[in-house]
Amino acid sequence: MGWLALSIRETARAQTEGVPRDPFAVIPETPAQSTVAFRGNVPAFDDAVEYLLKDIHADDDFVGIYAGGCAISALADSAGSFHWYSSDSFFVDYSLWLANGRAIKSFYAGRDWQQNEFLESVETARSNLEFLKRPVRTLKTGAYRVFLAPSANRELLSILSWGALSEDALQRSESPLCAVRRGEKSFSPLFSLKENFLLGLTPRFCSQGELSAETVTLIEKGHLVQALCSARTAKEFGVVGNGASSEALRTPEMGNGTLLMKEALNSLGTGLYISDLHYLNWSDRIHGRVTGMTRYGCLWVENGVPVGPIQDMRFDETIFRCFGSQLEAVTSEMKIYPETSTYHKRALGGCRVPGILLSEFNFTL
Repeated sequence: MGWLALSIRETARAQTEGVPRDPFAVIPETPAQSTVAFRGNVPAFDDAVEYLLKDIHADDDFVGIYAGGCAISALADSAGSFHWYSSDSFFVDYSLWLANGRAIKSFYAGRDWQQNEFLESVETARSNLEFLKRPVRTLKTGAYRVFLAPSANRELLSILSWGALSEDALQRSESPLCAVRRGEKSFSPLFSLKENFLLGLTPRFCSQGELSAETVTLIEKGHLVQALCSARTAKEFGVVGNGASSEALRTPEMGNGTLLMKEALNSLGTGLYISDLHYLNWSDRIHGRVTGMTRYGCLWVENGVPVGPIQDMRFDETIFRCFGSQLEAVTSEMKIYPETSTYHKRALGGCRVPGILLSEFNFTL
């Protein structure tokens, strides 16, 4: 294979002769090293199916994806850098279905498999499935009080990776956080966000060799501390980089609060329990407006008691209301969600997030 690599290198050199010089290209010059290994207790390959299915009921329509084992990523460059990352982990991304086509989606992930915790997750999903047997409610458009479960909050936070927390986007006035930096808009003191590589979900280094700190504080009690900044952006605009080559969140952790998950419905009172969101996109990125759909086991709640499932609805809100003016409470419990995509390989990354209670959330369809 050595001859093939040399051939590719020579072809690349020939092709670049006619390419204009990039003044902001960052070529590795200073060698760096890092070695990180996160050990765990993951079911052996031959035992995984037994752990997953031995306690599943015969009448459960149980479907999902399991991935587990040791993920390894390494990098070496021409400057002499060498980085190594390995992590034992697993996830079960599953759903329980009813004959009427409705489902409860759930998730169990970690580094140390605990059979009782997995079964508790399944039992909770099984109990919630009972609510989906009730008649479906079709609600009018408008503003409702909502509780976003951690899985829904995860999706909402992910939109910040789409040009919001990017220093390059901020410098080019293409980010909704430009208004925050100018002092025109703000987030709630209940909202804090950081990159936390100590979760062990992804390496600190990236494919360009940039190395992040173990934790990178982005938003602290509503105040923007820094954006994600690559070495290229730092060179172009004369700012300080923080190892974020893609300028997108890789392992975000939102700060928790004091609301107990078991008290979430009582605190909600009358409104919507949102278990999952999907199809999120900016409807107006500059003004921080995002749209998307509810999904799976979303319930109408009255006086803290679930009444029944709702017909899927489209929302249109702003990040400044969701993580700002309408953010009423944040749960003390948090959940870890590793990346589950498998395009070409098992993805690395993920997040750790709480649930959030919003006093108002706008639905448009």
